[in-house]
Amino acid sequence: MSARDPGLAFTDGALQFESWAQKLWDPMGRDVAETAVLQPGEKVLDACCGAGAATVPAALAVGPTGTVDGVDLSTGLLRMAAANLGERRILNTTLTEADVTQWRGHRIFDAVLCSYSMFFFSDMEAGVEHLVSLLRPGGRLVTSTWVEGALEPFASLIRDAAVKERPRLADVVPLPNQNMAKVASPALLAAWLGERGLEDVSISTHPLTLSVDADMAWNLVMGSGWRTLLPRDPEAIARVRREFIHSVGPQVEMNSDALIGIGSVPA
Repeated sequence: MSARDPGLAFTDGALQFESWAQKLWDPMGRDVAETAVLQPGEKVLDACCGAGAATVPAALAVGPTGTVDGVDLSTGLLRMAAANLGERRILNTTLTEADVTQWRGHRIFDAVLCSYSMFFFSDMEAGVEHLVSLLRPGGRLVTSTWVEGALEPFASLIRDAAVKERPRLADVVPLPNQNMAKVASPALLAAWLGERGLEDVSISTHPLTLSVDADMAWNLVMGSGWRTLLPRDPEAIARVRREFIHSVGPQVEMNSDALIGIGSVPA
């Protein structure tokens, strides 16, 4: 995979990312926030908060006496998160553009949420251990990822289409894919979270199959990490799009099965 900045990729694709909010990101964000069992008055970090899929339900759960910090690299997604919070008149949330694997803020958290994003960290282990270090004793980390085989057939189809324009990608396993493979089953995710020093780890599976047409499929490519697979030349991108759309056809079923893991810092 290209070393293009994921923050810039998600900013460039912010509108396409948001087009999937109701179908995919918002329901999954609510699931992550619900898994954390947030209480009024708690302090929460939403790491890689995006457009606020988990930020909004977390802010509502902790109420006016609680706080939520949303941190993300993408300026475009943060603007959308601010708009989503503003529409609901939510005032207990602060949004910050930063690399959350380096960010410390100014408080210790009761809960850290990290939705479908830790696999983008350049060092997933160190990044999540940094998030754990921001928790109080007894605080909990909730993270989500994809089950092995999820995001198919799109993952294979966009890769095949991109390789025709960028042949060097044929033998490259992108870092996010390498990271996802480490945590792609309940057993793997549970063991991996335990290795990060968390206790009372539990994993839940969230099955989801979505029917997607060609236009929505391309929006998912342009609004996700797959965007980094695309060539830079607009004509080459157009060729990738034609190849991808042709392979998807008018309608396809997408496996969107996910895992959510929760664990606590020793008290």
